[in-house]
Amino acid sequence: MIKHTSIAALLFAGALALTGCSTGGTTTSAEEPAAAAPEAATPEAPAQPGVTLLGGTFTYDDGVAITVAAPTPYTPSEYAAGATLANNVTMTFTVANESEETLELLAMPEVTSGGVAGESITDLSNDQVALEPFGGNANVLPGQSFSWTMAYSLADLADVTVSVSPAPFSYDTAIFSTTVG
Repeated sequence: MIKHTSIAALLFAGALALTGCSTGGTTTSAEEPAAAAPEAATPEAPAQPGVTLLGGTFTYDDGVAITVAAPTPYTPSEYAAGATLANNVTMTFTVANESEETLELLAMPEVTSGGVAGESITDLSNDQVALEPFGGNANVLPGQSFSWTMAYSLADLADVTVSVSPAPFSYDTAIFSTTVG
């Protein structure tokens, strides 16, 4: 019985430590003020950051910041895969590391539009080599930034939401949207 109690105590302590590892932050946008944080959050889940207008920047408490540019029209080549919805766009993601530690960037954005998942477009034609099909993956030194561009097929350009974290096990997910509120 003592072993079970000790293991349970260790698992509980580990869970508490992991929930304390995430870094919160603030939203900045030239067009929209930051949304207020929720009044009360359940102890089991950390509070989600506010929604940032696409084109704005979300900055974490340690100085890491992520910007998601507004979608721009994109014409896939004849070799593209995933261009199945009404609107094909590219979005540029930029992560700036103003923290004191090297950031092990592993960003895999999730995009929804018009109530459905956006389709990631893979386009391997010669003139589309700048597209990154899998997200941002790099070591970003303090004081440096890293940008990448991804292509998506979206249902409704007026209703786009992007969820992304610079490092899923260390940072909360930042949420960007064409509408805030």
